[in-house]
Amino acid sequence: MLLNNYSIKRKRSLEGSVIVEAAIVIPILVAITFFIIEFGIVLYLTNSLNQIARSAARYASVTPSYTNQGLIDASGASKLVPSISALTLTVTPAPGAAVSVGTTITVNVKYAYTPIINPFGLIGSKSSWAPTINSVSIARSEVSNAS
Repeated sequence: MLLNNYSIKRKRSLEGSVIVEAAIVIPILVAITFFIIEFGIVLYLTNSLNQIARSAARYASVTPSYTNQGLIDASGASKLVPSISALTLTVTPAPGAAVSVGTTITVNVKYAYTPIINPFGLIGSKSSWAPTINSVSIARSEVSNAS
């Protein structure tokens, strides 16, 4: 009888420890999962910005009178980033400037990333810890717009 009571008490004690262990481990696993998701999104956006910069630089190098909107359209930026308004595209030399064959054209693309999950919601705003993702591509002009 004494052995039977002891095994019941031990079983209840083990059930309680399983609940405590789960209460500690589950939030950690959920946080790791969300970190992996956020990292994957940032990695995807980095690759997308590299593609946008390359495509825009190529377009500017073969188009004599390029515009910022033309660069955005030609690079497919609206299909690759979630929010086109968070994208900044800068071209040197500026659109409309005289460009001769062999001139270096630099395209700098920046994207202000807004995270989906904010682990620091109690201490800051959503964008306080979010990275700004940058990409630069350089091409030589193949055409001239100088008269």
